[in-house]
Amino acid sequence: MNFLACEGDWLQGADGTPVCSGSLVALTVEEMQSLYGAALNWEQVSELQAEAIVLFATVFGFLVLKKVLKQ
Repeated sequence: MNFLACEGDWLQGADGTPVCSGSLVALTVEEMQSLYGAALNWEQVSELQAEAIVLFATVFGFLVLKKVLKQ
């Protein structure tokens, strides 16, 4: 599988289409992994999921507390 990358910045054209301000480059999966790091392992995935749940619970608790104190 190949990926299309932009050596400049991706911009939005007048009609909403993406436009590359530099030159376009085709990259393979192996090149993407070497440029942007390897995929996450399952331990890292579990850790990120736990942190996302804690963040969600914190924000939800804050919103509930804000609503209760407003009344």
